[in-house]
Amino acid sequence: MITHMNMKKITSLIAIGALLFTASGCSEYDFDSKYEDPSKVTQVTISNLMAGVFQKVKDYDVYEYGRFFGFDSQFVGKYAQTFGYSKTTDMYSPGYTPAIDGQWDNLYSALAQFRKLESLYQAESTAEQEQDEAFLIAAKVQLYDFFAATVDIFGDMPFSEACTLPLTNDVSKSYTRYDKAEDIYRTILNELKEIAPRFRSIPTPKNFNTQDFINGGDMDKWERYANSLRLRLAMRVATQGALQEEGRTAIKEILENPSTYPLIDEQANNVFITNQKSGQLNFTAGSGLGDWVTNRLASGAIINRMLSHGNYDMTSSDPLTGVYVKGEDDPRILLNFNPIKITNQSTGQLDEHRYLGTDLTVKDELTEYYKSQAQDEVNQSNIGFSQITQNGFFWQNDKFDMLIMASPEIHFLKAEAYQMGYGIAKNEAKAKEEFNKAVTQSINLYYYYDSIGTGENCHRYDAPTPEEISAFADAKWNSTDYVDKLDAIITQKWLHFGFLVSREAWSDIRRTGYPSGLVFPEVAGTISNVPNRWRYPTTEVNYNPYYKDVMAEDTYYNKLFWAK
Repeated sequence: MITHMNMKKITSLIAIGALLFTASGCSEYDFDSKYEDPSKVTQVTISNLMAGVFQKVKDYDVYEYGRFFGFDSQFVGKYAQTFGYSKTTDMYSPGYTPAIDGQWDNLYSALAQFRKLESLYQAESTAEQEQDEAFLIAAKVQLYDFFAATVDIFGDMPFSEACTLPLTNDVSKSYTRYDKAEDIYRTILNELKEIAPRFRSIPTPKNFNTQDFINGGDMDKWERYANSLRLRLAMRVATQGALQEEGRTAIKEILENPSTYPLIDEQANNVFITNQKSGQLNFTAGSGLGDWVTNRLASGAIINRMLSHGNYDMTSSDPLTGVYVKGEDDPRILLNFNPIKITNQSTGQLDEHRYLGTDLTVKDELTEYYKSQAQDEVNQSNIGFSQITQNGFFWQNDKFDMLIMASPEIHFLKAEAYQMGYGIAKNEAKAKEEFNKAVTQSINLYYYYDSIGTGENCHRYDAPTPEEISAFADAKWNSTDYVDKLDAIITQKWLHFGFLVSREAWSDIRRTGYPSGLVFPEVAGTISNVPNRWRYPTTEVNYNPYYKDVMAEDTYYNKLFWAK
């Protein structure tokens, strides 16, 4: 039984205003009345700076407006096909570019605060450093997670010399050279190896648990987070590229020494920010998702792979009869998508491919939305762009935590490593074992949040039994639908990420070419097909004199060094 872990209340001030790197965030959150206005806080401490780093990173950890309006549904979710979208000439262009540039800005705001934290720490006595090290390394782990994810979007970035102006007052260094993406990855991989074991040997500062609104001061979870992030990044580079051997060496070291490098391998180890709709930080899963038509599109590619038996007859009075086949189809689809029957206004024919969230009615579909996105699907006979909305276990579920890294991903990574022999001997039996664990934990995670959920559509379905889940996982492992076992692993990992972690799903597609069968039609727009990366923000182009060094490679189709 999975136990929901409530985060301890944050009772210390978060000092961030005085040290922001003149960057604007994508969204804002209301603080509880116990908090002073952060922009008016003048006390700068190491603990406050750690929380300040977390604050600037959190916009891309929480399932809220900034991500679901601007970043996931309009950007990475398109390219991963974890969200749907209309087929138009500008279909590969984000609908809200500031959301992408905002990630860049927030990253350097976080880095500026970390630089200040680091300088204060270096000025301390040995005894003081011993007491404050946890703040330093926790901030670094979270910053490195965000930095690597941003490198995965842009490629080369200012890193080693960036954000030193507040410390040096040297304007000549306010814009810095671009580090190569592989050098940034190498630094992060090496430092995570050194950081992780420190969490088990250093003291826990007296106010660490109150300032740490990610893991609540749990040092074991921080160690597992650092090791798991290292495994994710090692796997990213192990397939091909300049760091292939370094990645495989790290994978071997981690997987062959589980006691030395503990991972997020159980649900109880998951790293997340607690959903706090009525708490100190005002988060609500899915906030803003229902306000825009483009956010209500979800991928028919996902539906196709979840409903693998191919019978989409929705004519029965029971909407699940002949649609969802227990034992064959993915039980996660019941929590995401609700089948209804829709009639094409033009032809009068029943559309047997429609899945619609129950917070919209059939009338809503036929009037407000049907003529554009849904009609697009009917006209082009492509159910890869289905009109639905997330609801039920996720939509407005006050109990759905903001997952940063969860255990199913780790078992998918291990399954891939054993199947492909990345630094270790190939072992298909162990690969299958890890694959089954990954699928099982993913389904359990989804149904757990449904079971504790407060959303209007929660608790509609019984969770599948362990035997049913095991049979489903076995069927997917042995399915002839997949080109090879790596296809099976990445497809199920992609389904697990779904609309929750589109950014990682896009990276897996670029790295492996899987899931197989995804269709990315070429269009006549400015961006003719799915980009390999995104171009640098206008501020970099206009103001960083070192942009000239990367200008030639600043195209949508320049591949990341680890990409296939």
